[in-house]
Amino acid sequence: MTKKPVQAKGRTSAAAEPERDSPLQGEAEPERSAAPEDGRSRAPALAEAPRPQPRILVVDDEPHVVQIFQDLLAQRGYEVVSSMNGDDAIVKVTTGNFDLVLTDINLPGVDGLEVVRAAKAADKDTCVILITGYASTTTAIDALRQGAYDYITKPFDLWETAKAIERGLESRFLVIENRRLVTSLEEANRELQHHEQILSRMVKEATQRITALYEAGKEISTSLSRQATLEVIVNQVTKLAGAEASLMFLYDTETGEYIAEAGGGVSQENLKNYRFGSGEGLHGQAVRNASPVRAAHVAETVGVEAFLSELEVTSALVIPLLTNENVLGTITALRRGGRPFSADDQEVLTMFASQASIAVTNAILYERTKELDRMKSEFVAVVSHEVRTPLTSIKGSLELLGDERFHVLPPPQRELLSICQANAERLITLINDILDFSKLESSKLSLNFESFEIGKIVPEAVDHIRNLAAIKGVSIDVHMEGSAGVVEADPMRVAQVITNLLGNAIKFSPDKGKIEVWARGTDAEVVIDVKDFGKGISQRDLSRLFQRFAQLDSSTTRKAGGTGLGLVISKGIVEQHGGRIWVESAIGAGSTFSFALPRTRVPGLLTDDAAEDSARDVIAPA
Repeated sequence: MTKKPVQAKGRTSAAAEPERDSPLQGEAEPERSAAPEDGRSRAPALAEAPRPQPRILVVDDEPHVVQIFQDLLAQRGYEVVSSMNGDDAIVKVTTGNFDLVLTDINLPGVDGLEVVRAAKAADKDTCVILITGYASTTTAIDALRQGAYDYITKPFDLWETAKAIERGLESRFLVIENRRLVTSLEEANRELQHHEQILSRMVKEATQRITALYEAGKEISTSLSRQATLEVIVNQVTKLAGAEASLMFLYDTETGEYIAEAGGGVSQENLKNYRFGSGEGLHGQAVRNASPVRAAHVAETVGVEAFLSELEVTSALVIPLLTNENVLGTITALRRGGRPFSADDQEVLTMFASQASIAVTNAILYERTKELDRMKSEFVAVVSHEVRTPLTSIKGSLELLGDERFHVLPPPQRELLSICQANAERLITLINDILDFSKLESSKLSLNFESFEIGKIVPEAVDHIRNLAAIKGVSIDVHMEGSAGVVEADPMRVAQVITNLLGNAIKFSPDKGKIEVWARGTDAEVVIDVKDFGKGISQRDLSRLFQRFAQLDSSTTRKAGGTGLGLVISKGIVEQHGGRIWVESAIGAGSTFSFALPRTRVPGLLTDDAAEDSARDVIAPA
């Protein structure tokens, strides 16, 4: 005979107690149950919708017990269904939906443990509480192993039984709510991952656009040639917008129209025929409003330009090239089929248009500057030639006046005549420098190459300038090394460089000073050094020596005068030979100007014949 468990006034057995973590454990009075730790106080905060009415199945073979539970649970607002045997209970838990099952262990037919298994199989979250009159540790543990939430013993306390049922329902609702929250969290995570993928794709696309714009910006900045810049721009428009063709329009001040200056994917022969006026068609609208125009269906658009129909364009995107003052022109992307241009295409080309505007403006300014520079050089050359022609006559007349075979002048007049002759020579030198500089700038300074002994040219150049050095009492020492040898160059221009360097050294040498000239060589080149023992040049001023019209800011320089072109011309002559020129100097230690020429002629250098074929020399010899 099985021994009844000890009555616990409705409390669950000690065997079942440690298995639960109920917040109501140990509560004995109803008025003490409203504690902040109560699980029910948290549930409303977790739930987003009101809980449905709980459904409870009561299974017991004693009708009065079933009636007691029905009355008790109905008073608390629960929906109660009853069953008198285990077989019927299994059918009901299998076909119905119950939040809690309250079943006796000993039932007709199958026992309560089978009901537990059936209820858990139908809904694993169903809470099952067992009623037993045979309390034992073995029965309690076996019931809990089958999935029971708790068990109560007969006779039982109704208030404690109601509390156990409330805890069981609370446990079920918390499990369901937790599952709902987990599901919501998983959905939120999936949505977050989806948005993250979208954001990642957008960042990747933006990065690709920025990279493409950066590369396009570098590409259009590689050249200052106007036409080359325009061709690069139309190629980049085609690439950036995925277009089949592109056009570049610029404003023509003579016609007052915008004319196609470059195009990609279109006939170059008809390019100049593509033009529009302000306010005409899609392009005119973009110019008038200074904003992009996107036509998704060109054939259906009213008032489009005739050349768009000629090019069989289906969609077009026109972006104005804006400057601070006006609309410079437009860049146009064209498609002959496929999808129309998108807002992203418009955004990319709008950003590119700002870079293109700067590049085109720079190219136009550079082109105008070159034209002005060319006109200036021609003007200087013509004026210098026109001045040199009468100056030659003046010089010849002064030489005749100074010839004692024809005219014998008293000392005062002879002194004045010498002053005139010296200044005439100075003017001729100045004009020759300007002419040479003008030729260097326009790449028209021709070279007449021949092989000669460097040991012959250097002494001749020194002898030519000794009279100027004698005025200041400056001596010139020449040191010719045997390694100087032969060089293939223009002897007249090499002598000009040596003369310029000697003249510069004389200017900055003290009275009765000394200048040393060294000529030496290697297998590859010939090097000539001109050393003076003047005040020297500061490191700050060294970089300015070979700049045009450079005059070092010192009283010595101003006293010496000069055009500031001698060193620039010398540098140009040496570099046209394929050589190099440099200076070494220090304050108080004098300066050494050196230049090196290759032994043999460098291929590709401009000769006399090539110069005559490539450009018309406007300067006639004096």
